[in-house]
Amino acid sequence: MAKKLLEKLAEVDLALVDEPKAMARLDINPEAVTELARSISEIGLLQPVVLQERGERYEIIAGHRRFLAHKQLELSTIKARLVDLSDQDVIIARATENLARVDLTPMEEATIYSDLVTIHEMTLEQIGQKMGKTPGTIKRRLDLLKMPPVLQAAVHKGQISMSAAEELWPIASQTDLEYYLLFAVENGCTKEVARGWCKQWKDSQRRIEMPGVEGGGGLSPYEPRPIYTACDLCQGPGEMDKMVRLAICPECFKLIKDNM
Repeated sequence: MAKKLLEKLAEVDLALVDEPKAMARLDINPEAVTELARSISEIGLLQPVVLQERGERYEIIAGHRRFLAHKQLELSTIKARLVDLSDQDVIIARATENLARVDLTPMEEATIYSDLVTIHEMTLEQIGQKMGKTPGTIKRRLDLLKMPPVLQAAVHKGQISMSAAEELWPIASQTDLEYYLLFAVENGCTKEVARGWCKQWKDSQRRIEMPGVEGGGGLSPYEPRPIYTACDLCQGPGEMDKMVRLAICPECFKLIKDNM
């Protein structure tokens, strides 16, 4: 990355610093900013922000949260490293910093790659070379953006893993997908379990579409099956949930049966 660094750090007036123009669509956790502000208040700023001169003002290249923490502390200046970068280098530097976040979600990572592809017209190979990722890894993240919104939201919130979401994705029915997703979120779901659910759904669709069966064929796997048991008096079959239970002694039972 071609860049020119000034020989020494600068204390820059916070009022002259502008937030990034091309803001990545990432969540900034207010609690994390407050925690960072507390740390800066106690031990100072350990890593300067990186700024690009824009006329008489400065744009943040790296260190947006550090900047917000300084504003929260109502400080007047911030320690900064001034750089001279091309527009593309600015984009790469900002993306690199965001990708280094510990709390970055797969959906946020996908959004970064999507911006590099759609807005900045970079190929997967170019992104991979800059970020140290394989094109296959980048494509897998980009595919998340094609998923139904309910799956995207679940992955972004950490309710299910990316691999589990990929296994549930082929479930084309929105109702059925939400049905399985609810189980996944409430009870946990591994990749293997999600794959089994998807197979179960596909099998049920094949039964429903089976030719030669009246009404389109097959019972839905969600429809309850009746359970039959023998009547204690007539020995005929009856649905268990419709049976009437009586608490009577053997002698009374024999008397009733003998008089039928």
